[in-house]
Amino acid sequence: MPPDPSSVYDDDPTIGDDELLYRMVTRQNTSYGDDGTAQRGATNAFQDLPSDRLDRVGAPAVAVSVFLDSELRSNGLSADDLVQSWGPKYGVVSIHARDARNEDQGIVRWRVPDQPGHAMIFSLSGSKKTGGQSKRLAKASVVVIAPG
Repeated sequence: MPPDPSSVYDDDPTIGDDELLYRMVTRQNTSYGDDGTAQRGATNAFQDLPSDRLDRVGAPAVAVSVFLDSELRSNGLSADDLVQSWGPKYGVVSIHARDARNEDQGIVRWRVPDQPGHAMIFSLSGSKKTGGQSKRLAKASVVVIAPG
């Protein structure tokens, strides 16, 4: 069993509360309105990466992968570039860092090869996010690019 996230990650104070955090989504983790348009991320878009998939990003504890807008821009990239890299079935939703911190979550830069601006949202207390925390993060999210 992986350790509690707060025992291995530290909230990065250099990531300001106004920073946009981009989360990659598919149709299965996007909420849609009655008219069929993508409205926001679904609750499952903000659930922690399961412990059996941590090796994908070299993470020692559960967290949610995101991308920092400022780091993407400093590398000449945007949310459009994320979709091009991940593939056409993906889209992007965003929240602000303050939305995560308001849910007792921290944010840490987490370098992953060939993924500039990668970061992680992690629980500051407890072993993982609660369903309520994931739901509130989803409700705070905005669709930047709808999934294909």
